Amino acid sequence: MTAPVAPFSGVLPPLPRKNIFRYLGMGRAAEDPAVAALVDECLPDFLDSVHCRGCYTRVAVRINGEDVDFGAAQVSSASLSRHLAGCAEAILFAATLGPQADLQRRRAAVTSPAKALVLDAMGSAAIEAFCDQLCEEWAKNNPALRLRPRFSPGYGDLPLSFQKELLALLDSGRKAGITLSSALLMVPQKSVSAIVGMGQTGCAMGVHNCADCSKEDCAFRL
Repeated sequence: MTAPVAPFSGVLPPLPRKNIFRYLGMGRAAEDPAVAALVDECLPDFLDSVHCRGCYTRVAVRINGEDVDFGAAQVSSASLSRHLAGCAEAILFAATLGPQADLQRRRAAVTSPAKALVLDAMGSAAIEAFCDQLCEEWAKNNPALRLRPRFSPGYGDLPLSFQKELLALLDSGRKAGITLSSALLMVPQKSVSAIVGMGQTGCAMGVHNCADCSKEDCAFRL
C-alpha cells in the first residue's frame, strides 16, 4: 500500500542577510556597500514573489547493505544507507518557492545581470530557510524520534537521477507544481527534494552548517 502524500504551504521565515551573501560567494568577506544596497533594493519585491509550497509523505525504511527501500522507490547508495542507519521511517518531501521567483529573476537578467545574481542568491537562501523550517516543525511534532539532517539526490553517491523516482512517488507535479526537466533540473528552479530519516537513535537533526560538510573548498562555505 502506497503511503499518502500530503500537500502543504507555508510562510517564509526571516531571511538572514549573511545567508544571502553566502550564496553570493561572499560568506567570509565584509559586506560590499554596493552589493548591500542592491540586496536592500531587491529584497521587498523578492519576498512578494515567493509562494512556498510542497508535499511530503512518511514511509517505512528498509536497509540491506547499500540498498535502501522506501516501498514505492528503491535506490542503492552507500552514503544514504549510512545516513539512515538506525532509522525505521523517513519523511520524503519536495518544496518550492514557486514559479514567480523564477520569472522575476529572468526578467531582471534582461536589464540588470547584477540584480538577477542577487535574486538568485536570495532564492537559494530562501528555499534552504524554508526547508530548515519544515524540518524543525517535523522534529517538534515527533519528540520521541530523532530526525536526521535532510539528504537530497546528488549528495554523496546518491544519484541525481533518483529525483525521478522521488518526485514520482510524491506526485509532486500535481501536489505542488514541481516537475523535473530532461536534464534532471527541478522546475521551478528554487525547489528542493529530500529525505529525512526518523529513528530512536543516531545523530539528532540540526540546521545544516558548513562544519558538518567535508567540502572545504566550497565557495559558499562560511
